[in-house]
Amino acid sequence: MNKIPKAITSSLKYSFTIIAGMSTIAGLWGYTVRDINEKFQWWLWGLILWGVFLFLSLIVFLIISKAKHKEYSTVINGKPITIKVGDIFKESGWKVIPFSERFDTDVDDRIVAHNTLNGKMIDYHVDNFDDFKQTIINAENDTKSNLKPHTVKGKKIYPLGRLIPYKDFLLLAFSHFDENDRSYLNIGDYEQMLFSMWAEMRNVYAAKHIVLPLLGGGVTTINEFQEKNYTDLLTCMLCTLRKTGFQPDQGISIILTQEAIEQIDMNTIREEF
Repeated sequence: MNKIPKAITSSLKYSFTIIAGMSTIAGLWGYTVRDINEKFQWWLWGLILWGVFLFLSLIVFLIISKAKHKEYSTVINGKPITIKVGDIFKESGWKVIPFSERFDTDVDDRIVAHNTLNGKMIDYHVDNFDDFKQTIINAENDTKSNLKPHTVKGKKIYPLGRLIPYKDFLLLAFSHFDENDRSYLNIGDYEQMLFSMWAEMRNVYAAKHIVLPLLGGGVTTINEFQEKNYTDLLTCMLCTLRKTGFQPDQGISIILTQEAIEQIDMNTIREEF
Protein backbone atom coordinates (compact mmCIF):
# COMPACT_ATOMS: atom_id res chain seq x y z
CA MET A 1 0.00 0.00 0.00
CA ASN A 2 1.34 3.43 -0.97
CA LYS A 3 1.95 5.90 1.81
CA ILE A 4 -0.07 9.11 1.91
CA PRO A 5 2.29 11.96 0.88
CA LYS A 6 3.58 13.86 3.88
CA ALA A 7 2.47 17.17 2.31
CA ILE A 8 -1.18 16.03 2.48
CA THR A 9 -1.08 14.72 6.06
CA SER A 10 0.80 17.82 7.20
CA SER A 11 -1.67 20.21 5.54
CA LEU A 12 -4.62 18.40 7.18
CA LYS A 13 -2.88 18.48 10.55
CA TYR A 14 -2.03 22.17 10.33
CA SER A 15 -5.53 23.09 9.15
CA PHE A 16 -7.13 21.19 12.01
CA THR A 17 -4.78 22.95 14.43
CA ILE A 18 -5.73 26.37 13.02
CA ILE A 19 -9.47 25.67 13.32
CA ALA A 20 -9.06 24.24 16.82
CA GLY A 21 -7.08 27.34 17.81
CA MET A 22 -9.76 29.66 16.41
CA SER A 23 -12.46 27.68 18.23
CA THR A 24 -10.52 27.88 21.51
CA ILE A 25 -10.07 31.65 21.22
CA ALA A 26 -13.75 32.13 20.42
CA GLY A 27 -14.68 29.92 23.38
CA LEU A 28 -12.54 32.01 25.72
CA TRP A 29 -14.46 35.08 24.60
CA GLY A 30 -17.75 33.27 25.17
CA TYR A 31 -18.76 32.87 21.53
CA THR A 32 -19.92 29.86 19.54
CA VAL A 33 -20.81 29.56 15.86
CA ARG A 34 -24.52 29.78 16.73
CA ASP A 35 -23.98 33.23 18.20
CA ILE A 36 -23.04 34.49 14.75
CA ASN A 37 -26.38 33.65 13.20
CA GLU A 38 -28.87 31.58 15.15
CA LYS A 39 -31.05 31.06 12.04
CA PHE A 40 -28.53 28.66 10.47
CA GLN A 41 -29.23 24.95 10.90
CA TRP A 42 -26.58 22.75 12.55
CA TRP A 43 -25.93 20.84 9.33
CA LEU A 44 -25.30 24.10 7.49
CA TRP A 45 -22.72 25.10 10.06
CA GLY A 46 -21.16 21.68 9.59
CA LEU A 47 -20.83 22.27 5.86
CA ILE A 48 -19.34 25.73 6.46
CA LEU A 49 -16.77 24.33 8.88
CA TRP A 50 -15.86 21.54 6.45
CA GLY A 51 -15.53 24.10 3.68
CA VAL A 52 -13.22 26.26 5.80
CA PHE A 53 -11.20 23.21 6.80
CA LEU A 54 -10.74 22.03 3.20
CA PHE A 55 -9.91 25.57 2.02
CA LEU A 56 -7.23 25.94 4.70
CA SER A 57 -5.89 22.47 3.87
CA LEU A 58 -5.56 23.42 0.21
CA ILE A 59 -3.75 26.68 1.03
CA VAL A 60 -1.33 24.94 3.42
CA PHE A 61 -0.76 22.12 0.90
CA LEU A 62 0.12 24.62 -1.84
CA ILE A 63 2.53 26.45 0.49
CA ILE A 64 4.23 23.20 1.54
CA SER A 65 4.44 21.91 -2.04
CA LYS A 66 5.93 25.19 -3.28
CA ALA A 67 8.59 25.09 -0.59
CA LYS A 68 9.36 21.45 -1.30
CA HIS A 69 11.91 21.99 -4.06
CA LYS A 70 13.97 24.69 -2.35
CA GLU A 71 17.32 24.35 -0.64
CA TYR A 72 17.12 22.87 2.84
CA SER A 73 19.67 23.28 5.62
CA THR A 74 19.80 21.49 8.95
CA VAL A 75 22.26 20.48 11.66
CA ILE A 76 23.36 16.91 12.34
CA ASN A 77 25.89 16.03 15.03
CA GLY A 78 26.35 19.75 15.60
CA LYS A 79 27.51 20.47 12.03
CA PRO A 80 25.67 22.14 9.11
CA ILE A 81 24.14 19.94 6.42
CA THR A 82 22.82 21.47 3.20
CA ILE A 83 20.63 19.70 0.64
CA LYS A 84 20.29 21.50 -2.69
CA VAL A 85 20.10 21.24 -6.46
CA GLY A 86 23.38 21.87 -8.23
CA ASP A 87 26.42 20.59 -10.10
CA ILE A 88 28.75 18.66 -7.82
CA PHE A 89 31.75 19.51 -10.01
CA LYS A 90 31.22 23.23 -9.38
CA GLU A 91 31.26 22.84 -5.60
CA SER A 92 34.31 23.46 -3.44
CA GLY A 93 35.71 20.89 -1.03
CA TRP A 94 36.05 17.11 -1.20
CA LYS A 95 33.70 15.83 -3.92
CA VAL A 96 32.63 12.20 -3.40
CA ILE A 97 32.37 10.31 -6.70
CA PRO A 98 30.89 6.76 -6.73
CA PHE A 99 32.90 4.03 -8.46
CA SER A 100 32.60 0.26 -8.49
CA GLU A 101 34.39 -1.91 -5.96
CA ARG A 102 37.07 -2.39 -8.65
CA PHE A 103 37.59 1.36 -9.23
CA ASP A 104 37.27 0.83 -12.98
CA THR A 105 38.63 3.64 -15.15
CA ASP A 106 37.62 2.55 -18.68
CA VAL A 107 35.01 5.05 -19.86
CA ASP A 108 33.57 3.07 -22.76
CA ASP A 109 29.81 3.05 -22.01
CA ARG A 110 30.15 -0.60 -21.03
CA ILE A 111 32.27 -0.58 -17.87
CA VAL A 112 31.91 3.13 -17.13
CA ALA A 113 29.33 5.27 -18.95
CA HIS A 114 30.23 8.76 -20.12
CA ASN A 115 27.07 10.25 -18.56
CA THR A 116 27.71 8.92 -15.04
CA LEU A 117 29.47 10.95 -12.36
CA ASN A 118 32.63 8.85 -12.47
CA GLY A 119 32.57 8.95 -16.27
CA LYS A 120 32.28 12.75 -16.28
CA MET A 121 35.00 13.05 -13.69
CA ILE A 122 37.44 10.96 -15.74
CA ASP A 123 36.47 12.65 -19.02
CA TYR A 124 36.68 16.25 -17.82
CA HIS A 125 38.65 16.39 -14.57
CA VAL A 126 41.56 13.98 -15.01
CA ASP A 127 44.48 15.76 -16.69
CA ASN A 128 46.99 12.94 -16.42
CA PHE A 129 45.33 9.56 -16.85
CA ASP A 130 48.46 7.58 -15.97
CA ASP A 131 48.82 9.52 -12.72
CA PHE A 132 45.14 8.91 -11.97
CA LYS A 133 45.49 5.14 -12.46
CA GLN A 134 48.67 5.09 -10.38
CA THR A 135 46.84 6.81 -7.52
CA ILE A 136 44.32 3.96 -7.51
CA ILE A 137 47.09 1.33 -7.66
CA ASN A 138 48.95 2.97 -4.77
CA ALA A 139 45.81 3.02 -2.62
CA GLU A 140 46.41 -0.63 -1.81
CA ASN A 141 49.31 0.43 0.40
CA ASP A 142 47.50 3.27 2.17
CA THR A 143 48.03 2.65 5.89
CA LYS A 144 45.30 5.12 6.92
CA SER A 145 42.50 2.82 5.76
CA ASN A 146 41.42 -0.45 7.32
CA LEU A 147 39.47 -1.41 4.17
CA LYS A 148 42.05 -3.44 2.30
CA PRO A 149 41.44 -4.97 -1.15
CA HIS A 150 41.50 -8.64 -2.07
CA THR A 151 42.16 -10.14 -5.49
CA VAL A 152 39.52 -11.89 -7.62
CA LYS A 153 40.48 -13.14 -11.09
CA GLY A 154 43.42 -10.77 -11.20
CA LYS A 155 41.43 -7.67 -10.19
CA LYS A 156 41.68 -5.76 -6.93
CA ILE A 157 38.31 -5.70 -5.17
CA TYR A 158 37.83 -3.12 -2.41
CA PRO A 159 35.30 -3.31 0.43
CA LEU A 160 32.33 -1.02 -0.17
CA GLY A 161 32.79 2.35 1.49
CA ARG A 162 36.53 2.59 0.77
CA LEU A 163 37.66 6.09 -0.22
CA ILE A 164 40.64 6.98 -2.40
CA PRO A 165 41.66 10.68 -2.42
CA TYR A 166 42.58 12.18 -5.78
CA LYS A 167 43.10 15.94 -6.08
CA ASP A 168 39.87 17.38 -4.60
CA PHE A 169 37.90 14.18 -5.19
CA LEU A 170 37.14 11.21 -2.96
CA LEU A 171 36.68 8.11 -5.12
CA LEU A 172 34.15 5.85 -3.40
CA ALA A 173 33.86 2.07 -3.72
CA PHE A 174 30.09 2.21 -4.00
CA SER A 175 28.80 -0.90 -5.79
CA HIS A 176 29.45 -4.48 -6.85
CA PHE A 177 29.72 -5.60 -10.47
CA ASP A 178 27.95 -8.73 -11.75
CA GLU A 179 29.20 -11.10 -14.44
CA ASN A 180 27.68 -8.82 -17.10
CA ASP A 181 29.53 -5.76 -15.76
CA ARG A 182 26.35 -4.27 -14.35
CA SER A 183 26.57 -2.20 -11.18
CA TYR A 184 24.43 -3.41 -8.28
CA LEU A 185 24.13 -3.72 -4.49
CA ASN A 186 21.45 -4.76 -2.04
CA ILE A 187 19.90 -2.73 0.73
CA GLY A 188 22.12 -4.26 3.41
CA ASP A 189 25.22 -3.51 1.34
CA TYR A 190 24.01 0.06 0.81
CA GLU A 191 23.63 0.78 4.51
CA GLN A 192 26.94 -0.87 5.44
CA MET A 193 28.67 1.03 2.61
CA LEU A 194 27.44 4.32 4.11
CA PHE A 195 28.67 3.44 7.60
CA SER A 196 32.08 2.46 6.19
CA MET A 197 32.23 5.63 4.08
CA TRP A 198 31.56 7.94 7.03
CA ALA A 199 34.22 6.08 9.05
CA GLU A 200 36.72 6.47 6.17
CA MET A 201 36.04 10.19 5.97
CA ARG A 202 37.31 10.70 9.50
CA ASN A 203 40.77 9.74 8.22
CA VAL A 204 40.86 11.72 4.98
CA TYR A 205 38.60 14.77 5.11
CA ALA A 206 41.26 17.06 6.67
CA ALA A 207 38.80 19.70 7.88
CA LYS A 208 37.54 20.40 4.34
CA HIS A 209 33.93 20.77 3.25
CA ILE A 210 32.45 17.49 1.98
CA VAL A 211 30.17 17.32 -1.06
CA LEU A 212 28.18 14.23 -2.01
CA PRO A 213 25.64 13.29 -4.66
CA LEU A 214 22.50 11.34 -3.77
CA LEU A 215 24.22 7.96 -3.46
CA GLY A 216 22.14 5.31 -5.20
CA GLY A 217 20.27 7.80 -7.35
CA GLY A 218 22.18 6.90 -10.51
CA VAL A 219 22.36 3.85 -12.75
CA THR A 220 23.24 1.34 -10.01
CA THR A 221 20.57 -1.29 -9.41
CA ILE A 222 19.56 -1.64 -5.76
CA ASN A 223 18.08 -5.08 -5.20
CA GLU A 224 14.83 -5.32 -3.20
CA PHE A 225 13.80 -1.93 -4.69
CA GLN A 226 11.19 -2.42 -7.41
CA GLU A 227 11.41 1.32 -7.94
CA LYS A 228 14.00 3.62 -6.45
CA ASN A 229 12.70 5.73 -3.60
CA TYR A 230 14.87 8.84 -3.47
CA THR A 231 13.35 9.91 -0.15
CA ASP A 232 14.46 6.63 1.43
CA LEU A 233 17.96 6.94 -0.05
CA LEU A 234 18.42 10.46 1.32
CA THR A 235 16.97 9.43 4.69
CA CYS A 236 19.41 6.52 4.89
CA MET A 237 22.36 8.78 4.12
CA LEU A 238 21.39 11.22 6.86
CA CYS A 239 20.47 8.53 9.41
CA THR A 240 23.79 6.70 9.03
CA LEU A 241 25.65 10.01 9.32
CA ARG A 242 23.80 10.81 12.54
CA LYS A 243 24.43 7.33 14.00
CA THR A 244 28.18 7.52 13.37
CA GLY A 245 28.50 10.83 15.21
CA PHE A 246 30.83 12.09 12.45
CA GLN A 247 31.38 15.86 12.78
CA PRO A 248 33.08 17.34 9.70
CA ASP A 249 34.32 20.81 10.67
CA GLN A 250 33.13 22.52 7.48
CA GLY A 251 29.88 20.61 7.16
CA ILE A 252 28.40 18.58 4.31
CA SER A 253 26.47 19.42 1.15
CA ILE A 254 24.33 16.84 -0.63
CA ILE A 255 23.90 17.88 -4.26
CA LEU A 256 20.77 16.69 -6.05
CA THR A 257 19.62 16.82 -9.64
CA GLN A 258 16.36 18.64 -10.33
CA GLU A 259 14.80 15.29 -11.22
CA ALA A 260 15.83 13.81 -7.87
CA ILE A 261 14.59 16.65 -5.67
CA GLU A 262 11.19 16.59 -7.41
CA GLN A 263 10.84 12.96 -6.32
CA ILE A 264 11.94 13.53 -2.72
CA ASP A 265 9.37 14.27 -0.04
CA MET A 266 11.29 17.08 1.64
CA ASN A 267 8.59 17.39 4.31
CA THR A 268 9.57 13.93 5.54
CA ILE A 269 13.22 15.02 5.60
CA ARG A 270 12.36 18.22 7.49
CA GLU A 271 10.36 16.36 10.14
CA GLU A 272 13.06 13.71 10.66
CA PHE A 273 16.11 15.99 10.50
